Amino acid sequence: MATSSDSSSIDSGHTQRTEPTLNDPITDEKLERQEDQKVYDDIDYPDGGIKAWSVVFGSWCAMLGSFGIWNSVGVFQAYLSENQLSHYTEGDISWIFSVFSFLFFFCGVQIGPIFDAYGLKPLLIPGSIGFVLSIILFSLGSEYYQFFLSFSILGGISCSLVFTPSIAATNQWFNVRRGLATGIATTGGGFGGVIFPILVRALIPKVGFGWTLRIVAFICLVTSTLAVLCLRTRFPPNKASGATIDLSAFKDRRFAATACATFMIEWALQIPQTYFTSFALYKGVDTTFAYQMIAILNGASVFGRWLPGYVADRFGRFNTMIATIFMCAVFSLSLWMGSAAVEGTKTGLMIAYLVCFGFASGSGISLTPVCLAQISDMREYGKRYGTTFSFASLGTLTGVPIAGAILKAQNGRYDGLIAYCGSCYIVCLMFLILARGFGGGWALRKVY
Repeated sequence: MATSSDSSSIDSGHTQRTEPTLNDPITDEKLERQEDQKVYDDIDYPDGGIKAWSVVFGSWCAMLGSFGIWNSVGVFQAYLSENQLSHYTEGDISWIFSVFSFLFFFCGVQIGPIFDAYGLKPLLIPGSIGFVLSIILFSLGSEYYQFFLSFSILGGISCSLVFTPSIAATNQWFNVRRGLATGIATTGGGFGGVIFPILVRALIPKVGFGWTLRIVAFICLVTSTLAVLCLRTRFPPNKASGATIDLSAFKDRRFAATACATFMIEWALQIPQTYFTSFALYKGVDTTFAYQMIAILNGASVFGRWLPGYVADRFGRFNTMIATIFMCAVFSLSLWMGSAAVEGTKTGLMIAYLVCFGFASGSGISLTPVCLAQISDMREYGKRYGTTFSFASLGTLTGVPIAGAILKAQNGRYDGLIAYCGSCYIVCLMFLILARGFGGGWALRKVY
C-alpha cells in the first residue's frame, strides 16, 4: 500500500511524479500541476487484497464480453459479406462495425461523468442487459438495417455502458500496480477475441448463424452477471463533477497530446481486426484458417495487454507506450506489407505479423487508460476518460471506412490500406513522444 511514509521510495521506482530542479523554471502551469499531483498522491490506494483483485476479475469479465465482441468484428464482417450482405460492398458493410466502435467510445462523453456523479451500477446493469439483447437481435437479422440497429446502435451504446465504468472502477483500487491491474483486466477482451471467432467458425456449420450468436449471447450473459457482482467503487459520488465534456482539459498539453495519440490509435487499431480475414481470403488462405487468424492476433494481444502493464509500472507508462506503438508501425509496414507484396500465399509471414502486431497493439488497449489516469485527478477521471474517448471515437467511426475506400480505389489491392495503417501509428508515436516530454521532460532515461 502506498502511503505518505514511503512516498520517496515509490517516486524513485514506480510513480511518475516530477519535481522542479534549480534549472527548471517554475511556471503557473507547473505549480498547478504540482497541486493536482499532491491531491492525487494523497489518496490511499489498496494496490492489492481480495476486494481490489475481485474488482479486476469483474472488469475482466466485463471486457471478455464487450471488448471480446469488439475484437471479433472482422469475423462478423467477413461472414456477412459472403452471406446475408453479399450484394453490398466491403465499405458499406464496414459502416455497421464502424458505427458500433464509434458509439462504443463516443458514449463515454456522458458515461464517464455520470460514473463520477452517480457511481457504477446505474450504468453497468442496463448496459449488460442491452448488450446481451443486442446480440440476440443481431442473430435474428437478415437485412442491412436490422444488423445496423441491433449491433451498431444498441450494441455500441450498451458496450460503452459496460466498458467505461469497468475501466474507471479498476483505477480506483490501484496506483503503484495500476498498469499491471489494468493490463490483467483488459486481457479479458483478448480472451474473448480468441474464443468468439473460433466458436463462430465451429458452430455455424452445425447450428447455423442465429443459434451460434445466441450461444455467444449466453456466454456474455454469464460474464456480465459476474461483472455486476464483482465490480465496486471506492470513492463516493462526485456530483460536482457534472455530466459534461471537459474541454478545459485540452489546456493541459499532456492531456491534449495523449488524447491526439489515442485518436490515432483508434484510427489504426481496427484496420487489421476488420480486414485481415478478408486479406487472408484474398491471398488464397483456406477459409477455415482465415477465420481463425483473428483468434491468433487476439491471443497474442492477451500477452500484449498484461506484460507491457507489468513493465510500465517499473519503466514508465508513457515510455512503454512509445516502445509498443513504434513496434506496431514497424510490423505493419514490414511484415504485413511484405505479405501483401509477395506473390502467392505466405501464411508464415502472415502468422508472424499477427503474433508480433497482436502483442504490440495490446498496450493500445491496456495502457491508454493508465496513461490518462497518470495525468488526471482520479475523482474526475471518468470525465477525462469520456472526453478522450469521445474524441477518439471519431477515429473508430472513420478509420475502417477510409481503409475500405482505399481498398476499393486500388481495386482490391491491400498495400494502400496497409500503408495507411502504418502511417497512423507513426503519427501516434509523435504525439506520445510530445506527451511524454511535456509531462516528464526530454531526458531519455526519465521514468514516465
